[in-house]
Amino acid sequence: MNVEVIPTRSLYKWAKNFKRVQDRFYDNQFKLRRLQQIEDFIILNNFKTVHHIEEVRLDIDNPQIQFTSDIDVADIILVTHQGYSRYPCRGIIEQIEKWLEKCDYLYLCLNRHYLNIDNQKINLLLPDDYLQAITSWLIQSLPYNNVVDLSRNYLDEGKHFTWSIPDRHYYITR
Repeated sequence: MNVEVIPTRSLYKWAKNFKRVQDRFYDNQFKLRRLQQIEDFIILNNFKTVHHIEEVRLDIDNPQIQFTSDIDVADIILVTHQGYSRYPCRGIIEQIEKWLEKCDYLYLCLNRHYLNIDNQKINLLLPDDYLQAITSWLIQSLPYNNVVDLSRNYLDEGKHFTWSIPDRHYYITR
């Protein structure tokens, strides 16, 4: 028996379009709940110009939201890129501080499944509940900033599309 190996698209390209792949699972047009909540947050808080750092194309298409590639002119930075959740804990904090030097408002999405992927020891008193510990770690690590947890707490059984939009949402301001 001859086996033919057919090259597939690179995983990187596939990951960028993962939301579109997920969208095809359903016949009806719909919008992810978390995506709608992000759009509503931006509009209701009167942010006009958004610098979006994304890995998966989310197709945010709202005429009230203008996107810019220039971080220096943005009203808010929106980060939905999964890769930042894989940084070491100190690296995540350093990156947040760099973003806040450029813009006073940050909407940060982190994937709970990637955080502390390198098993770094954290010398902070954190709650036993993992989701509360993530928020406590951010608040304690960013003492001169305001950190608001906008996440929904739920038991992740794989049905919440966290691979399109990371599940932990934070509004961080200077």
